Parts: sequence; structure tokens; C-alpha cells
Amino acid sequence: MHFFVKKVEETIRREGLLVAGERCVVAVSGGPDSMALLQVLAQLATSLNFFLVVAHVDHGLRPSEAEAEARLVQEAAQALGLVCECGRVEVAAYAKEQGLSREHAARDLRYGFLAEVAARHRATKIAVGHTADDQAEEILLRLIRGTGRAGLTGMARLRDGLVVRPFLEISKEEILSCLAAENIPYCLDSSNRERVYLRNRIRLDLLPYLQEHFNPSIGNSLRETAAILQGEEELLAGMADQAYAQVVEEEHGEPAGLTIQLADFLQQPLAIRRRILETACWHMACRPAFKQIAQLLSLAETGAEGAELHLAQGLRVGKAEGRVCFRYPQGRQAVRGNLSAAGTEEVPFARELPGPGEYVFEAMGAMVTLRLLAALPEGWEAQAPATLYCDADKVCFPLVARSFQAGDRFHPLGAPGWKKVGDFFTDQKIPLAHRRRIPILTNQEGIIAILGMRPDQRAAIGPSTRRIFAVSLHPLPCGENGFTGKAIHGK
Repeated sequence: MHFFVKKVEETIRREGLLVAGERCVVAVSGGPDSMALLQVLAQLATSLNFFLVVAHVDHGLRPSEAEAEARLVQEAAQALGLVCECGRVEVAAYAKEQGLSREHAARDLRYGFLAEVAARHRATKIAVGHTADDQAEEILLRLIRGTGRAGLTGMARLRDGLVVRPFLEISKEEILSCLAAENIPYCLDSSNRERVYLRNRIRLDLLPYLQEHFNPSIGNSLRETAAILQGEEELLAGMADQAYAQVVEEEHGEPAGLTIQLADFLQQPLAIRRRILETACWHMACRPAFKQIAQLLSLAETGAEGAELHLAQGLRVGKAEGRVCFRYPQGRQAVRGNLSAAGTEEVPFARELPGPGEYVFEAMGAMVTLRLLAALPEGWEAQAPATLYCDADKVCFPLVARSFQAGDRFHPLGAPGWKKVGDFFTDQKIPLAHRRRIPILTNQEGIIAILGMRPDQRAAIGPSTRRIFAVSLHPLPCGENGFTGKAIHGK
């Protein structure tokens, strides 16, 4: 067993799977792989200076075998002087409740129990006994179900900095030979022979067929391919992360959202564009399939202005003003239809304002007040942006308060130059559904101010200003009308 242990030790040291002082939970089912893993890690614990806790899970599926497996694990842990925690989970009930396969449910519950044991013992790693044979099966399984490059890299030796797999380079044959040579007992799981499970059919039928009729070393070929893809995946992932940071603006808070800048996005290679969209979906708690990524690509590349995709749980992805925006207009819930306009209809409006006075916009739930002043009031700067102050001699009546129109441009006060109003709204985090609900004050020469937000530079107060023009925007005190303080002030 010395050579076997040495091989595993080299893997642990090379990959940094366990380091001195760490506490590790080793998952032991009682089968050959996990029993070998327990023995090897116990031998290495002293030389590598880590500590072990044994964990065993009864999935509640094989009552006639579970007792013997638990007893074997407990006896092995006791012989090695290790703490052993045994737990039971109800896979069948959980699978039915969550609508999962038994394999999926067992995996979720098993890792949940292992994480609980790790937390109780302040362990920083969980060791599992997946072998080189399991890796080949996993790659075929993912290929059959459908996956991308990342999926074809197989299982990682270190997953999420927590789960370690020291046996991924060890074959099942090596493990069985070692157990026989050392006379180490183990149990056999009868469910591993049931062809109802896809993984079992791959192990019992597909791999032997490929070995016999196509490639006797198919398992090794699959693992080599996975190793090559893993290196390429790391490169592409780094490139995609960098591109994502350049073209995506994430919005935090509740509800969260994000915006993709199309001009920069479309300059990226196709592989990077796919990854940006996939990452965006994951950020929005959506798990996209190939079909959804293809639809998002089509929207970004050739979709019409205003086009919208409806994804799961109320996620809406819309294209407008050179951007693709991801939103949950009504929160995460299964709902159909155009949600972006639900309850906040964008009704275009335009109204002439012949002179100073108060003007009520019932449909928008807002009131605009225009005043001419002889001087700036005390504390005038603190009143912005609800009240904006301009040079009255630079503002000629009649004025028009209207909704935002595509192509609108102005020179925001204090900014270095002209800016598209759509870009300004994006900078101010104004949702697409609210943009045409914010009045824009204009005259024949162009925009004077975006009410409640920013005046134009050409109407700015200066040393020669003699009269003051004050324009105020306030929501009407009539309850929920969709024209919120957030929409007005851009917060």
C-alpha cells in the first residue's frame, strides 16, 4: 500500500488539497472507494499534519444494507481513533417534494449533511472518494445530457475551495487491488447495479461497449480530453471575466438588475459573448439552457429596438438605446406577459406651459411649478433636484413639458459636454419603464432641464444673471401612481 499512499500524497501536495493544520471531514459510505480513502488519509494525517472527522450518510433507500454499512464505517473509524458522525436523510420524500431525480436529491442531501458536520467540527475541507473511473463516467454523463466546455472538464480536484477529490487520478482497479492486499473490508451498494439510473447504464453498458468496439483506453482518453479542456476553460473564463467587467453594469439592492452595453459587447468574440450572457443570467438567479443563450444572442445582435425576452420566474430581458437590460419588473414570480409596463404605463405626453404658474399632470401623478424670482433664495442649492434654478433671461416662454424621445440630447449642468438623455438616465439608474414618465422641459432652442434631475448648461446661472427662473417638480399626494421619488430623483 506504500506506493498507493505515496501517489495520493503527491496529488494532495501538488494540488494543495489539504494543508497543515486543516480539519477535514471524510465522507465514508462503506463502499470500496470511500473505505480506501479513509485508510489513506488516516495514514497521511500525521505526516501532512491535518485532522480527520468521519461522516456517514444513510439515504433511506436500502434499509436491508444500511445497518451493515454504518456499522462497518463506525468500526473502521473507531479502529483509527477518529470521531464518526452518522446521519440519515429521506431521499425519496425530498425528491418527490422538490421534483428531483433520486440521484439529484441524494447528492443535495448528502452534501448538506457533510456541510453540517464540517461546520460543527470547524472543518475547512470535505474529502470524497471519486475515482478516475467516476471522472470518465461523469464526462460521458454530461455530454449525453448536454453541456459546454466547462462541463466537459469533469469534476474538479478542489471544488469551491471545500470539496477535495484525492482519488481522481486513481483507477477503481488500483483501489480494489490495494484493499485486497491489505485485507480491508468494504460493502457493495446493490443500487449500483440498477439500470434505472443513467450513470449506472453508462458504467455497466456504454463504457464497456466503447472499450470493446471503439477504444480500449476510452476512459483514459476522456480524462486526457478533460485535462486539456480544463486548461483552455481557465483561459477563457479569465478572458470572459475581464470582458464582463467592461461591458456589464450590475445594479445592487432589491430588486437587482444589470445592463449590457451593446457596442462593447458586440465587439467580443462569439465564445466570450455567450459566456457574458450566461454569467448575466446566473447573476440574475436564472439557469440558462443553450436555447436561452441563443435567444439572448439573437436579441443582442439582431433584435429590434424595444424587443423583450421572457425568461423564467418573471425575468425580462429588453433591448433599448444600445443596451440589453435584465430586470424582474414584479419580483421573482412565475408570471406571463409584458411586466415592464405593468402598472407603470409609459404614456407619451406633451403640454405647453405659457408662463409662470402651477401645472398638474394627472396621468403622471406630478405637478410642475414655474416661478420668476428677483434673487436666489437662501439655501437654494440644497433644494435641488426637486427645484432647479436657471437664468430667467435664457428661458423664453412658451415652454413645453414633454416625455423623453429617442435621440434627445442635452448638456448637463457641470458636465464637460453634450450627452444623450438615454445615457444620462442610465447613469442615474432610471429603469426603462420610468424614463418616459419624467418630464423634460424644452423651448424652441432645445432642452432647458430634465425636471427633478438636472438643468441644461445653457440656462445656467452666472455672474450676469439678473432674474431667476425656478422650476419645481413634485409628486401629487394621491398614493401609488407609479411616479415615485426614485423615478424623479434618480436614486
